[in-house]
Amino acid sequence: MREKQALITAVFEAAERAANSLTHLVPDLDRDRTEYAVASVLLEEAWVSSR
Repeated sequence: MREKQALITAVFEAAERAANSLTHLVPDLDRDRTEYAVASVLLEEAWVSSR
């Protein structure tokens, strides 16, 4: 369980940084939706790679 929590924390930290960069480049993007989309992709990739 602790590994999953660490992964989720790392993913959302990376997603936050990515969203900051993306919304800086494209101000019309919704920051929260962008962060959620990036986190979703990263979590899916982590899930697929662990199978």
